[in-house]
Amino acid sequence: MLTSKISREYMHKFVDWLPECELEAVHWTLLACLKRREPFAWKWKMMTLPEDDEELTEEEILAIEEGNEDIRAGRVVPHEEVIKRLWTTS
Repeated sequence: MLTSKISREYMHKFVDWLPECELEAVHWTLLACLKRREPFAWKWKMMTLPEDDEELTEEEILAIEEGNEDIRAGRVVPHEEVIKRLWTTS
C-alpha cells in the first residue's frame, strides 16, 4: 500500500531519474516485491514472457536427468514440506 509520502506519480519520476545502468536491478527488485505480494500477478507475468527457444546444453541435459533420477529415488522434498519446515524452525 502506498503511503501519503510516496505516490505512483513520484515513483514514475523516480524511475525516470535513475541512471540507465540501474534499471535492470530495479526491475528485478520490483518483480520480487510483486511476487511476494501478488503471487497471481507474478504468475501472469511469468506466463507472458516469451518462450525460451535456446537449445539445452549437455550440462543442462545431465542436470535434468539427475533431477529426474532424484525424484524417482525419493531424494527430494516437496516445496510445501520445505515451507512447513522453514516456518516451524524460525
